[in-house]
Amino acid sequence: MLWTPDERRFLRSLNSPQKIQDYLDGLVYNTQDDALSPRYVMMTGDGHCLEGCLLAAAALEFHGHPPLLVDLQAIDDDHHVLAVFKTKTGWGSVSKSNTTLLAGRRPFYYSVKELVMSYFDFYFNLDKKLSLYAYSNPINLNRYNHWNWRTSDDNLVELGMAFSDEKHFEILDAGMLKKQSPVSEKLKKACFLDF
Repeated sequence: MLWTPDERRFLRSLNSPQKIQDYLDGLVYNTQDDALSPRYVMMTGDGHCLEGCLLAAAALEFHGHPPLLVDLQAIDDDHHVLAVFKTKTGWGSVSKSNTTLLAGRRPFYYSVKELVMSYFDFYFNLDKKLSLYAYSNPINLNRYNHWNWRTSDDNLVELGMAFSDEKHFEILDAGMLKKQSPVSEKLKKACFLDF
């Protein structure tokens, strides 16, 4: 059996994208370089972007969605991943972030690109420069089952790095992105509220 009875009970309780997002929002954000499986996130109560995304994908899968993620690439900033899902009303996402503005989105987006663009104005570095550069199509994590990503005892950091090898679609070329005006100080403060 993949999940223990306690893990199954816990995953059963995360029976909506909003409940998954609420759980991720309550995790302590860790800054470690390692990446642990959803099993360890459930055990420790902390996680970073990749760890939160893997847990969200596992919870969505438990409730009948394919385990999909979208890889976001940035210039002069950290990359980010989203666990994505589709309903009758559109695409949505669940996400763990060290900012307040890169969390999940409700499923009202017509396409993955439209969903990704909802992050564009809120994805910036500490110098207030917009940094979201490119995104992938949804990646089905079942293609990476050889990593045992749901319950592995191993460090999964290389799994996260492997997503960079997927085809990505440029939003703006690097030169155009660097020419964009910086965001306001007020937006920056909102982004790091409570962090």
